[in-house]
Amino acid sequence: MGFISSMFQRRLVGLDVGVSGIKAVELQGGKRPRLLSYNRVPLPWDAIQPDGEIREHNAVVNALKTLFESSSFTSKKVAIGASGTSIITKKIQMPKMTQEELGAQLYWEAEQYIPFQLDDVNLDFAILGDADSADGQPMMDVLLVAAKKDYVQGIAAVASDAGLDPAVVDIQPFALGNVFEFNYGHLLNLSHGAVSAMIDFGAGTTKVSIVEGDKTSFTRDLRQSGTSCTVQISQQLGVSLPEAEKMKIASATEPQVAQIIAQHCESLSEELSRTLDFYISQAPDRVIQGIYICGGASRTLGLIPAMEARLSAPIHVLNPIQNIAGSGKKMNAEAIKELSYLGAVAVGLSLRTLGDT
Repeated sequence: MGFISSMFQRRLVGLDVGVSGIKAVELQGGKRPRLLSYNRVPLPWDAIQPDGEIREHNAVVNALKTLFESSSFTSKKVAIGASGTSIITKKIQMPKMTQEELGAQLYWEAEQYIPFQLDDVNLDFAILGDADSADGQPMMDVLLVAAKKDYVQGIAAVASDAGLDPAVVDIQPFALGNVFEFNYGHLLNLSHGAVSAMIDFGAGTTKVSIVEGDKTSFTRDLRQSGTSCTVQISQQLGVSLPEAEKMKIASATEPQVAQIIAQHCESLSEELSRTLDFYISQAPDRVIQGIYICGGASRTLGLIPAMEARLSAPIHVLNPIQNIAGSGKKMNAEAIKELSYLGAVAVGLSLRTLGDT
């Protein structure tokens, strides 16, 4: 991504700053990257809003300092994942042209698709491939990306204030696309129109991405998330949010809690079904060959059975480190297990620094 920054061949730390905490991953390059370090620290409630707004700047800065002071990271250059309502992605069709020609026209095309003042955003694009011709004119599909400047500056500022060097800011769906291509490259064959869906069940949002070939062509953020389930428990049972979070994990099988979680899983699965149906309606020649899930909230009790009841494609647990050689002497089995379901975005960000695009 152009505005997001160019690739750096030197080692960077992938930094996933989310609602519930911060995850960081460092890889060492080579034919098969090796995991050097992984760590995670929690964030206070409301430090970061589900829409991506950083409400408690100092709390996030202090968490980043703790993360790096207590870990064996060798670099302070970081690649940060961006998400939330300040990021807009839109798949559009345009007359076929070169990348340079599109870059020159991008501002004028974006005006009709982006609901922000264009002077307030950074713009970028990715050419996805040829599209059906319109009246004989060759067309192409383009993924348009816009990020509010003040948001990008804000997430870069927390890294800088923590003594880090924010070398790359990338949107989280593209980081997920990187980790999918790295670990499941054999599934990127678009013959017969097969595509893959990735769903990242986070604390703040549930992120849906579609990978067509080696490109992310569709993204959508859903409000149903780990935190929204916690809020439902808090409201219906009259307990604090921290207590509701504990109940969601430790008391998930108790009847009152289990009923609320089941309702949440059903509602979320229904919204996922609508989202994937919408994508197929826009790309009727595509078939979703598999759904790959990750994120801490993907382990919510009953979520996978609820999804299987509504979604026709097979569901797999995404393993972001299955093609990473070794784990380093300082990594323990519990950390590796945690990284396998929490670290997809952070791994994807770190992979970009090793030459992925």
